[in-house]
Amino acid sequence: MNNEQMQAAMKELRDAMVVMAHMEARQTERLLRQEQEIERLAEAEMLVRQKVRRLDEESPQFRRRTEQNLAEITYKLNGLIGHIEGQFPSTGPQ
Repeated sequence: MNNEQMQAAMKELRDAMVVMAHMEARQTERLLRQEQEIERLAEAEMLVRQKVRRLDEESPQFRRRTEQNLAEITYKLNGLIGHIEGQFPSTGPQ
């Protein structure tokens, strides 16, 4: 191998190393962005789980209030219907 061929081979190797270093830097940046996205998604998942847990805890109370409100509305509607028909309800909401 003569000197020119050796120089050409060395230049080719240097060029390949520059390209590989650039590709590695881009890949590292991409991995860092993905890690940040994973962390952001994990935080969002934690917040959603907390909200779901809170809603699960509040659901029975909300259901009881809704049922009580519906019973009161039903009682009042029955009273109004009874009044219109000339009758009066004998009992209140349970």
